Amino acid sequence: MKGKEHIGTAEPPIVVYYYYDLTDTDWFCKLLKQRFRASGHMREIEFVCWNCYKELPGRDGDLFIYDAVAMSALADKGFLHQLPDIIDVTDMFSWTIDKSKVRQKTCGVPLMVCSNALICRREDDRKIRSVMDLHEPVAIPLRSMMMYYYLQAFCNYQNDSDKCVRIMKHLIELAGGGDYADRSSLADYDGVRRFNQRECRYFLGFTESIRLFKPDDYVVRFANFSEHEEDQMPLFMVDYASLGNNVREEKLLDCLDLLEIMADPRFIYQLCVREGQLQYMLPACRSVYADLSKLDPLYNTLYGMLLSEENGVFRYGVRFYEDFYNRGDALLNSLKEPDHRLPSIRDLN
Repeated sequence: MKGKEHIGTAEPPIVVYYYYDLTDTDWFCKLLKQRFRASGHMREIEFVCWNCYKELPGRDGDLFIYDAVAMSALADKGFLHQLPDIIDVTDMFSWTIDKSKVRQKTCGVPLMVCSNALICRREDDRKIRSVMDLHEPVAIPLRSMMMYYYLQAFCNYQNDSDKCVRIMKHLIELAGGGDYADRSSLADYDGVRRFNQRECRYFLGFTESIRLFKPDDYVVRFANFSEHEEDQMPLFMVDYASLGNNVREEKLLDCLDLLEIMADPRFIYQLCVREGQLQYMLPACRSVYADLSKLDPLYNTLYGMLLSEENGVFRYGVRFYEDFYNRGDALLNSLKEPDHRLPSIRDLN
């Protein structure tokens, strides 16, 4: 992706690359700009939508908002700047800071946490502890998420590939078989419809989907991709905001103000409760949960699960853009072969 040139302007805009899958991106951009203006800033903000999973951003970026799975690659390729100590991140879940450093340096402000969650109606709850305890159809976006499922299984079993194979093949069966796995991706995922129409009792996806569910009492557990009763190494996708490596002088000060806004619990609450409606996002900011739980007690449970210092962040190595999705396709194809040879994974940070 090529950046844009800004010619002849006295005060060049702040260029913010944000990834397309950040929940309700239009609301995020609108709210951030409003808060920036309300704080007295007049500099323009240019928002550039960017698929952080598929391509690199432009070198003109002053701020980057992205999924942590790409953090190591972005840092290695020179896009990210160390986060200055003036940005207060003490209200964030400590593991989102401690387990996401690059060369022992904090590179970003954590915004939202995301997890593969197993969701059901309370009346259907059988206290499932592992995906291996499921033996019925489940709404699963298999192809797009295959590498994430595999990496979670890999962290539980390391080099025991037979057990990883068993987990992956079981997920394919739950999703409806190999043909369904080939076409099930987030882009055309109809799991919400299937769940709402009670075609399946369990939904494997993100908590944000609850806002699309019919009103009910829902039980949420973060998915355990192993045969253990507890996930040995729970991993979460985390959205971060980082300074670009080339931002300088007065624009740098304005970018730091934007980062402070993004870390402000009042701003985060507004993101999570758009115009009075819960979005069921999982903020990285701890203090927001008390207010969110007043709207839905489910947030008390979610908060308790997110407190654990055993929680980790999905991070891939510096070859993320070269390898990640190619390996996902190879993984799915390998599961169809008689010997089930899985691609070797050595780049999980």
